Amino acid sequence: MAIQSIPLGRLDHVALPTSDAARGERFYCEVLGFHTVPRPSFSFDGRWLVHEAVGVMLHLIHNDDLAAKRAEINTLLGHFAIRCPDIDAAIAVLRQHGIEFVERKLPDFGYRQLFLHDPDGNVLELGEWPDK
Repeated sequence: MAIQSIPLGRLDHVALPTSDAARGERFYCEVLGFHTVPRPSFSFDGRWLVHEAVGVMLHLIHNDDLAAKRAEINTLLGHFAIRCPDIDAAIAVLRQHGIEFVERKLPDFGYRQLFLHDPDGNVLELGEWPDK
Protein backbone atom coordinates (compact mmCIF):
# COMPACT_ATOMS: atom_id res chain seq x y z
CA MET A 1 0.00 0.00 0.00
CA ALA A 2 1.32 3.46 -0.93
CA ILE A 3 2.13 5.88 1.86
CA GLN A 4 -0.38 8.73 1.84
CA SER A 5 0.55 12.38 2.12
CA ILE A 6 -1.28 14.74 4.47
CA PRO A 7 -4.13 16.61 2.73
CA LEU A 8 -3.41 20.33 3.01
CA GLY A 9 -5.13 23.64 2.35
CA ARG A 10 -3.62 27.04 1.62
CA LEU A 11 -0.90 28.64 3.73
CA ASP A 12 -2.59 30.37 6.67
CA HIS A 13 0.05 32.55 8.34
CA VAL A 14 3.73 33.31 8.72
CA ALA A 15 5.04 33.92 12.26
CA LEU A 16 7.88 36.42 12.63
CA PRO A 17 9.83 37.30 15.76
CA THR A 18 9.90 40.94 16.84
CA SER A 19 11.53 42.86 19.67
CA ASP A 20 8.92 45.63 19.33
CA ALA A 21 5.48 44.58 18.07
CA ALA A 22 4.22 48.17 17.70
CA ARG A 23 7.24 49.10 15.55
CA GLY A 24 6.74 45.99 13.39
CA GLU A 25 3.06 46.79 13.04
CA ARG A 26 3.86 50.32 11.82
CA PHE A 27 6.30 48.96 9.23
CA TYR A 28 3.96 46.34 7.79
CA CYS A 29 0.95 48.67 7.81
CA GLU A 30 2.57 51.92 6.61
CA VAL A 31 5.06 50.48 4.11
CA LEU A 32 3.31 47.35 2.83
CA GLY A 33 -0.38 48.14 3.40
CA PHE A 34 -1.27 45.42 5.93
CA HIS A 35 -3.84 46.13 8.62
CA THR A 36 -4.22 44.85 12.16
CA VAL A 37 -6.89 42.34 13.11
CA PRO A 38 -7.91 41.15 16.59
CA ARG A 39 -5.80 38.41 18.17
CA PRO A 40 -6.40 36.25 21.22
CA SER A 41 -5.33 37.60 24.60
CA PHE A 42 -2.07 35.68 24.75
CA SER A 43 0.33 36.14 27.66
CA PHE A 44 2.87 37.77 25.30
CA ASP A 45 2.79 40.85 23.08
CA GLY A 46 2.31 40.57 19.36
CA ARG A 47 0.20 41.60 16.40
CA TRP A 48 -1.84 39.80 13.75
CA LEU A 49 -1.76 41.55 10.39
CA VAL A 50 -3.54 40.87 7.12
CA HIS A 51 -3.46 42.16 3.58
CA GLU A 52 -6.34 40.86 1.48
CA ALA A 53 -4.35 40.77 -1.77
CA VAL A 54 -1.55 38.77 -0.11
CA GLY A 55 -3.93 36.20 1.35
CA VAL A 56 -1.65 35.18 4.23
CA MET A 57 -1.76 36.54 7.76
CA LEU A 58 1.41 37.68 9.52
CA HIS A 59 1.84 36.95 13.21
CA LEU A 60 4.38 39.23 14.85
CA ILE A 61 5.47 37.52 18.06
CA HIS A 62 7.36 39.45 20.71
CA ASN A 63 10.68 37.99 21.79
CA ASP A 64 12.64 39.76 24.55
CA ASP A 65 15.84 38.01 23.51
CA LEU A 66 15.68 39.25 19.93
CA ALA A 67 18.16 41.94 19.04
CA ALA A 68 17.35 43.73 15.80
CA LYS A 69 19.74 42.51 13.12
CA ARG A 70 21.42 45.19 11.09
CA ALA A 71 23.44 42.93 8.83
CA GLU A 72 23.81 43.03 5.09
CA ILE A 73 20.72 41.79 3.26
CA ASN A 74 21.42 38.14 2.44
CA THR A 75 19.08 36.97 -0.33
CA LEU A 76 19.94 33.32 0.38
CA LEU A 77 18.69 33.31 3.98
CA GLY A 78 15.25 32.21 5.02
CA HIS A 79 12.66 34.73 3.87
CA PHE A 80 9.10 35.00 2.65
CA ALA A 81 8.08 36.43 -0.70
CA ILE A 82 5.10 38.50 -1.78
CA ARG A 83 4.10 39.20 -5.37
CA CYS A 84 4.40 42.86 -6.31
CA PRO A 85 2.76 43.99 -9.55
CA ASP A 86 4.78 47.23 -9.81
CA ILE A 87 8.40 46.93 -8.72
CA ASP A 88 9.18 50.52 -9.76
CA ALA A 89 6.40 51.84 -7.49
CA ALA A 90 7.69 49.61 -4.68
CA ILE A 91 11.19 51.04 -5.12
CA ALA A 92 9.79 54.58 -4.86
CA VAL A 93 7.91 53.76 -1.62
CA LEU A 94 10.92 52.05 -0.08
CA ARG A 95 13.08 55.08 -0.90
CA GLN A 96 10.46 57.44 0.60
CA HIS A 97 10.65 55.46 3.84
CA GLY A 98 14.46 55.28 3.73
CA ILE A 99 14.43 51.48 3.59
CA GLU A 100 17.47 49.77 2.12
CA PHE A 101 16.90 46.99 -0.40
CA VAL A 102 18.72 44.79 -2.88
CA GLU A 103 17.36 44.40 -6.40
CA ARG A 104 17.95 41.16 -8.30
CA LYS A 105 16.82 39.61 -11.57
CA LEU A 106 15.80 35.97 -11.46
CA PRO A 107 18.27 34.04 -13.66
CA ASP A 108 16.78 32.53 -16.83
CA PHE A 109 13.42 34.27 -16.25
CA GLY A 110 14.36 37.94 -15.86
CA TYR A 111 11.76 38.67 -13.17
CA ARG A 112 12.76 41.48 -10.84
CA GLN A 113 12.98 40.92 -7.10
CA LEU A 114 13.52 43.27 -4.17
CA PHE A 115 14.93 41.99 -0.88
CA LEU A 116 14.69 44.03 2.31
CA HIS A 117 14.69 43.75 6.08
CA ASP A 118 11.79 44.54 8.36
CA PRO A 119 12.73 46.48 11.52
CA ASP A 120 13.79 43.23 13.26
CA GLY A 121 16.00 41.97 10.44
CA ASN A 122 13.52 39.45 9.00
CA VAL A 123 14.11 39.21 5.24
CA LEU A 124 11.23 39.89 2.82
CA GLU A 125 11.17 39.54 -0.93
CA LEU A 126 8.92 41.47 -3.28
CA GLY A 127 8.76 39.91 -6.74
CA GLU A 128 7.06 40.58 -10.05
CA TRP A 129 6.27 36.96 -10.98
CA PRO A 130 3.45 36.57 -13.47
CA ASP A 131 0.30 34.64 -12.57
CA LYS A 132 0.59 30.95 -13.34
